[in-house]
Amino acid sequence: MKVCLLKPIPNNVFLANIVDDPWLEKYDAVIIGAGVAGLYLAYELGKRGFNAALVESKERSSIGEKTCGDAIGVHHFQELGLNPPQDVIDHKYRGVRIYAPDEKHYLDAIGEGISINRLRFGQWLLKLVLDSNVELLDNHIFVGLSIDKGYVQEIYVREKNSIVSKTIKSAVYVDASGVQSVLRRKLPTDWIINDKILKSDFNITYREVIELDKPLDIDNDYANIYLNKDIATGGYWWVFPKNRDGTVINVGLGIIWSLNVNPKILFYKYIKPRFKGRVVHAGGGLVPTRRPLPTLVWRNVLVTGDAAYTVNPLHGGGIGSSMLASHILAKHLVETFSTNSVNEYTMWSANIEYMDRYGAKQASLDVIRLFLQVLDNNDLLWIIEKQLVSSSEVYDLSYKGGLSDKIVKRFSLFIKTLSKPSLLDKLIHVKKYMDTLMELYTTKYPASPNDLIRWIIDVDNVILDFKEKISYPY
Repeated sequence: MKVCLLKPIPNNVFLANIVDDPWLEKYDAVIIGAGVAGLYLAYELGKRGFNAALVESKERSSIGEKTCGDAIGVHHFQELGLNPPQDVIDHKYRGVRIYAPDEKHYLDAIGEGISINRLRFGQWLLKLVLDSNVELLDNHIFVGLSIDKGYVQEIYVREKNSIVSKTIKSAVYVDASGVQSVLRRKLPTDWIINDKILKSDFNITYREVIELDKPLDIDNDYANIYLNKDIATGGYWWVFPKNRDGTVINVGLGIIWSLNVNPKILFYKYIKPRFKGRVVHAGGGLVPTRRPLPTLVWRNVLVTGDAAYTVNPLHGGGIGSSMLASHILAKHLVETFSTNSVNEYTMWSANIEYMDRYGAKQASLDVIRLFLQVLDNNDLLWIIEKQLVSSSEVYDLSYKGGLSDKIVKRFSLFIKTLSKPSLLDKLIHVKKYMDTLMELYTTKYPASPNDLIRWIIDVDNVILDFKEKISYPY
């Protein structure tokens, strides 16, 4: 079997030279998964005239339905030039309010955000995809792939109600299947893209959308995050209003997966009794809360969205970053098609751009995430009560991923006064390791795949060293 090298034909369509087969479909690109990442990548390719297919296990009318917090910063849409219609937007926020464990003291991170109707948002993106002539294979399950001469040659899918598999041949295969990573997990173990991560790098979540019997006594202009290790160890619980009068809310929690605790049990013990009303939607899931995959491309396989861990480690939001990753991959893939060969070398510039624009921030915030997970409730209360971080600094930290020297100096003065040397020691380490990872993911990110393994070892050593410094227990 030949490696799938491409030959150009008019209108930017590139098809492999293969024999006719009644069970075989041929495309330029096949995307597995019609979540936000897969939909947006399919749209970007389709609108440029490429022959793409989108494989999704859900039926068409359910695409977009997903259990999540539903909140996203407006800046993500602005960066991509997207303008979601009003019927997709449930509510608008002035910012995020972060509560201490006592639920009395808080910090505000000002920055415009919205709560979306997840199903309508997905259906809106799907319409963009279909209008760009991408073929949708809904109700189809990915069941396997074949590899020859170091490249994926074809994949196999089948309809849910069928036992007959279809063969799909393409130049490029994209895993956008979410945290389950159904395609990536079937790749050879020596392919760097088939990365395995720790359970402590995931949060397991449960949430409900509730139509309340009476409005809550909170400021509906904010998405509310509550830090409390007794309720949500290694994560947080949240209340995100979904309408102007606060009668509909998205409420849930996330905890470290390695604790092997069912978040639904904690939800019903600590959170559910506070919110009386009709449950509109309920469910849970896994969220990767760490730095991204070392590479988003290997051979002729691309990975995006949750499958590539493109999630903000600090707050677990992944909608905007998933679209950004897909946008970058699509842009570089379009440029690469003209070379007649898609692999990690011809696509490496996509990695460099993603790490510079978002991956470096993720890696830096991974340090903050680990730091927060080792603090107890008293430390969290003390930090927020003393207002040691301003609203603008909280926003900058989440948006840019950097910890300013001003924050460290301010902490140092307060901590010395109140005899908290262990907390000061941890904070100094936080600043150092955030800066180190930021540099590794920008100026020191490999210029080619040849140096990737060495770089991965460097990154892993930094993380392991930091965990040792702060006595990370998970």
